[in-house]
Order: sequence, then structure tokens, then C-alpha cells
Amino acid sequence: MSKGISPQLEEKIKQYKTIQQKLSVIQQQIQALKNEQIDIEKALKEIDEIPDDEICYRSVGRLMVKSTIKESKVKLSDQKELSETRIKLSEKSSEKLNKQFEELEETIKAALETGQQQ
Repeated sequence: MSKGISPQLEEKIKQYKTIQQKLSVIQQQIQALKNEQIDIEKALKEIDEIPDDEICYRSVGRLMVKSTIKESKVKLSDQKELSETRIKLSEKSSEKLNKQFEELEETIKAALETGQQQ
């Protein structure tokens, strides 16, 4: 960094940047999970009115598998529940990182403003 900044402050700035990057990644993951959840909800809505014993096909990896509407509803509901859980966990992680980020930001600002450069 700069000659006027102590090694401790340099380390805090590095931590700040790392947390900022992690927050960005988590926000992208949350958005992807929310998009997945929307797709699942659309699929559930589409098959809601179809009788449970009707045949349908669902994607399993690169394959299309013959299934019943009932089986597909169960699989989609499980996926939706898993997605909701993952979103909640990711949001909690984001909140923790955000708190650390804000605390480091305040520490860095205070050090730079006072010239102490902790």
C-alpha cells in the first residue's frame, strides 16, 4: 500500500476487499437461487390442475424421465423446499459478512481520518 499506512491497516484493507468479494459472490448465488425458485413455482403452477395420475416427463440431468404428475409435484416441492433453505442460509451468511464489512469500513475510515493508521 502506501508508506503512511501501517501493516495492521493494510491487513484490514485486504480483509475489507476480501469480504467485499465474498459478499458479491453470495449475492449472485442468492439471485440464482431465487431465479431457480421462481422456475419451480411456475412449474408447480402449470401442473397444479393436471390429474395426479397423468404422465409427464421431467428433466434429470441430461435425461428426460417418464413420470407421473404426482411424482413430479413431490420432486418439485422438495426442490422448492431445498431452494428456500439454501436462500435462508445464504442470506444469513450475507448478513454476517455485511456486518463484518461495515465494522471494518468504520475502523478503516476512523484510522484514516485520525491519521493514527492503526
